[in-house]
Amino acid sequence: MKHPTSLHFLGAGVAAHIYALVARDVLGPDGLRMTMLDKSHDVPDRTLCVWGSSSSAISAAAVAQWKHVRMGHGQRSIDLDLGSMVYSQYTAASIRALADERLDVSREVGEATGPRAQESVSLDSCDRGSDRFPATVSLLQHFRGWRIRTTEPMFDIDVATMMDFRVDQSHGVCFVYVLPYANNEALVECTVFSASVWDAEQYEMRLKDYIANIIGTSGYQIIATEVGVIPMTDRVPQRLHGPSWIAIGTAGGLTKPTTGYTVARCVRDAERMMIAYQRTGVFTAPAPPPGRFRWYDQLLLRIIRDEPHEVPKILFTLFSRNPIEKIFRFLDEGTSLADEVTIFWSLPWRPFLRAIIRR
Repeated sequence: MKHPTSLHFLGAGVAAHIYALVARDVLGPDGLRMTMLDKSHDVPDRTLCVWGSSSSAISAAAVAQWKHVRMGHGQRSIDLDLGSMVYSQYTAASIRALADERLDVSREVGEATGPRAQESVSLDSCDRGSDRFPATVSLLQHFRGWRIRTTEPMFDIDVATMMDFRVDQSHGVCFVYVLPYANNEALVECTVFSASVWDAEQYEMRLKDYIANIIGTSGYQIIATEVGVIPMTDRVPQRLHGPSWIAIGTAGGLTKPTTGYTVARCVRDAERMMIAYQRTGVFTAPAPPPGRFRWYDQLLLRIIRDEPHEVPKILFTLFSRNPIEKIFRFLDEGTSLADEVTIFWSLPWRPFLRAIIRR
């Protein structure tokens, strides 16, 4: 006889809903009970992007998808065919809506201070401030974007611009990404890697310049604005706070330090966790990736901190000299050491050598 399983979520953000959806897919809905405790029932206004397979526990929540991505630097831009993969956009609201459609969740408002003894597991997306490894580098990925509608068709709806560095690089590593929804409508976002958040005018100056000189139009209307901040740090939080009390999401170290991508890492982590529970009857935190990936992240974070002018060339070279599927596997920490040797061999080596020497 199958015993009931109760999942108690401390925090009801994106990560909680991803783990809940994966639990339903892996464990099945029968005997599965879920509660979510958060400070409010509000859903944050957040855009989230993921590359990879179009089939996962959250794929039905995608609000847009693209089969090609674009990179820009200097006088060049390149378009890359994703082959069997897609680049998908989600929102916090779309993932929450999918969870509401597929799950029976008991939602509670209050302070998520700790687990409940009667639950099978407490999955915690609140940062408790305890570390396995403290940070040696701490930066921010911060952004401000406009959803614009142009008077003339300006966008290729099949291509998402992932990183375009053809903007002013003073005061931090800066790029623009463009997510087109129609030939005259897109999210155009200025993203920065630096130690501190900018004033609104600094982002908007670059957005205006990019829209005028790269997209090539002055005829547009701003229909929505998006802002946000994501930590970029080599800190590794503790995942296990107590028996069956496991940190998830950013609080569990699932945000990739050098990219800010979190969603796909949460999906994979949740799948491993639920499959292990199905096999053993015990909830545990999945094993972390090999330690060399943390070292790679540390090197790039040091370069971003100390030599930001080198970063656009490094990242553009990464995408222009390597197969896109290998790059994404590398960023997902799924490559072999042999793959990684060929990737690093393709990059400018001097900044990495200086980062190895430097602390």
